[in-house]
Amino acid sequence: MVIGALALLGASANQTPLHSPLTVPWWAFVPAFMLTEALLFHLEIRDEAHSFSLSELPLVIGFFFAAPWAIVLGRVLGELLYLTIVRRQALLKLTFNLAMHMGEVSLAVLVFHLLSNGVTPLDPMSWVAVVVGVVTADLISMTAVTAAIRWHGGQAKLTSVMVTGGLTAAANISLSILAAVILWVSPWAMALFALVAMMVALGYRGYAALSQRYSSLQLLYDFTRMVGAAVRAEAVMDEVLAEARKLLRAARAEVVLVDRATGAAGHRLRNEEQADRANGSAEAPLPGELLTDEGSGLEGQWVWREVVENGRPVVIARTTRDRRKLDYLEKLGVRDCIAAPLRAEDGVVGIIMVSDRLGEVSTFDDEDLQLFATLANHASVAFENGRLVEQLRREADERRHEALHDPLTGLPNRTLFIQRVAEATRPAPAGEEELAAAVMLMDLDRFKEVNDTLGHHNGDLLLREVAVRLTQVLRRRDTVARLGGDEFAVLLPDLGSVDEATQTALRIAEALRRPFTVDELSLDVGVSIGIAIYPEHGDDASTLLQRADVAMYEAKAGRDAVALYSPERDNYSPKRLALAAELRSFVERGELLVYHQPKARLSDGVVTGTEALVRWRHPEHGLLGPDEFIPMAEHSGLISALTTHVLRVALAQCREWNDRGHAIGVSVNLAVRSLLDSELPTDIEALLAQVGLTPDHLTLEITESGVMADPSRTIKVLERLSAIGVKLSVDDFGTGYSSLSYLQRLPVQEVKIDRSFVFRMATDANDATIVQSIIELGHNLGLCTVAEGVEDQMVWDRLRAMGCDEAQGYYLSKPVPASAVTRWLDERKAMAGPALSTPKGRAGGGARNGHERGLEVTVAN
Repeated sequence: MVIGALALLGASANQTPLHSPLTVPWWAFVPAFMLTEALLFHLEIRDEAHSFSLSELPLVIGFFFAAPWAIVLGRVLGELLYLTIVRRQALLKLTFNLAMHMGEVSLAVLVFHLLSNGVTPLDPMSWVAVVVGVVTADLISMTAVTAAIRWHGGQAKLTSVMVTGGLTAAANISLSILAAVILWVSPWAMALFALVAMMVALGYRGYAALSQRYSSLQLLYDFTRMVGAAVRAEAVMDEVLAEARKLLRAARAEVVLVDRATGAAGHRLRNEEQADRANGSAEAPLPGELLTDEGSGLEGQWVWREVVENGRPVVIARTTRDRRKLDYLEKLGVRDCIAAPLRAEDGVVGIIMVSDRLGEVSTFDDEDLQLFATLANHASVAFENGRLVEQLRREADERRHEALHDPLTGLPNRTLFIQRVAEATRPAPAGEEELAAAVMLMDLDRFKEVNDTLGHHNGDLLLREVAVRLTQVLRRRDTVARLGGDEFAVLLPDLGSVDEATQTALRIAEALRRPFTVDELSLDVGVSIGIAIYPEHGDDASTLLQRADVAMYEAKAGRDAVALYSPERDNYSPKRLALAAELRSFVERGELLVYHQPKARLSDGVVTGTEALVRWRHPEHGLLGPDEFIPMAEHSGLISALTTHVLRVALAQCREWNDRGHAIGVSVNLAVRSLLDSELPTDIEALLAQVGLTPDHLTLEITESGVMADPSRTIKVLERLSAIGVKLSVDDFGTGYSSLSYLQRLPVQEVKIDRSFVFRMATDANDATIVQSIIELGHNLGLCTVAEGVEDQMVWDRLRAMGCDEAQGYYLSKPVPASAVTRWLDERKAMAGPALSTPKGRAGGGARNGHERGLEVTVAN
């Protein structure tokens, strides 16, 4: 202000009188400067908003038609009235603006009078003085404003301001000089000039508004396309806030989500324009970054209620005089704002707000409100779609996880395990070393006892604990999976050596050998582990799992908990696989043979039945015993059909013998799968009805291991069989680990003493004691006892002395075709002699050829 006063004195002292046609009084400049300040023109370039006025017009006219003090006084008074009444500026800001305008006008007048030297506006030399004077004034004002902005920590691009201001100043100066020339030549012509100038100004304002609307629509279109492409809710909000600031030319944008529980303001996301980071601040986020905070200070305010509860957008311009709105702006620390609701299917889910319109003059209006409401609607749809997509992705990830993991233990399941094995066994690229891998298969020993005794809930707890221990033993890159039941699998990729796999398996066995605590009980659970190595034992997941399975059963059969796959001990050779395919056709055509081995009563030698063994006469391999194809039938699912075939043949043969006068029955040894078949009793009833035999003609032989596979299910099947009148016999008694505990629960009528005890009883006192004990146990339980493997007269006589009921073996007959048994029975009947105490006239001779196991059919009285 001091500089302005000095400049004013200098201008007055150096004023060269002009013989102008008229003199403009000082008071005329007051409304002139007020009008130019009110009629601002806005120019928006990209993200920047520039405002300019025609204040150069009264200034230049004053150069030629008024005294220096009149121009300065008119400028200061006009600005004072406008800024106080219309703009209502604070005292500090008002003082700054008045001082700045006084200084710039005074210096401009001084420069003009120093350079013009009394030249009229008709002389081009005066134009130079006008340009220099006005540019001096503009430079002073731009420098002062920029310094003030930076003093308060804001950003001001001086270069951009000078370029834009220079262009507008050039146009204004040219227009002002033209007005001065017209006024000098003919004052009345100034009315025409003013009319044309007014029409141009209004036309420009209309064009600017139309251009701004087009620009806003283009930005809205770009915003819709950009937000629609975002599928994450966070990305949607990030784009919404950045584009909202750009579209409304605002310094800050934020979203406040509604807390569903309380209905108040919840999570807050903010995006705002920040000061230049060149000042070294590391905490202020860059434009476009999100600031998150809980709560916003919005709840409880009337704007929050209006937007959230009533669902209506709100605009508060910086020119408002409403005390309630001004208090709200002050609370938020902003100059103006627009707020609109974010909607979802179930109502308003939040509020979106932009605030602090860029520029000193422009503010938000009703047109901006409509544009912002449209933006908020698009944002609501995109936000809801983003949440929906995220939800679908989460559900898809959950389903994918469930499809690839065991729900009980959380471990990978068979599908994922096979995928991992396939990855580990993928051939290495050319030139790279092939890395070995190991596949382990294991199942828990005595797990079924835990399930049966403590219940499935405790069994599940045990499986979870097993999973935890397995995970702790293995490396991060290893995979442990639960394949089902108590069966687990392990993949060791990038294996250094076979010994490394063996040592890992031993560590697993040791970890699982330690007692588990379940329901305050200490449980000992062992494990059997089979190992197969890639690529030595196979190059795909299926082969490696199958061979690890073979090794696991090898471990079960031996004393060691761990076994490495050995081709020499693999029963699943190519020959066996080919035989399995051929076996199906033989079973389906009913071409398997049934041989019979008689048995007799020890007390009088009377034949009480026969035991029939299934045979397969193969066109290439000859006569095959059951040991060579029964396991194939069990693993390939043919055992049910094979059992039905043998039952049908045996019952038909039994009916034929009865028709010939031989009152005998037949019994069939059932496999484990048959014992688990709930339809077996119904099928047997149907077969007996077909051949016309009563149920007491059939005895079914079962093994202790078959019953122990699933005691609860097998006992139910056996009870139904016993209820229809079929006899039940326990085969190979004495070799199982639960004989005494389950014998009383089974509805059986007979026990067969295993041939391993009978064969050695003549030379081994311990075996003889075992045989004697089984006979006495059976009799005490009311059961018939049958000794298998009787090979000579000495054993026959000793068994009779022990009180054993029946015997069978090579001493009586080897297995022979049914026709040979028929002739033998007919011959004995023809003798019509007294009962024999020893088996004379044996049905088949020949040396003993070993123990024949498999599906057996026994004829009994």
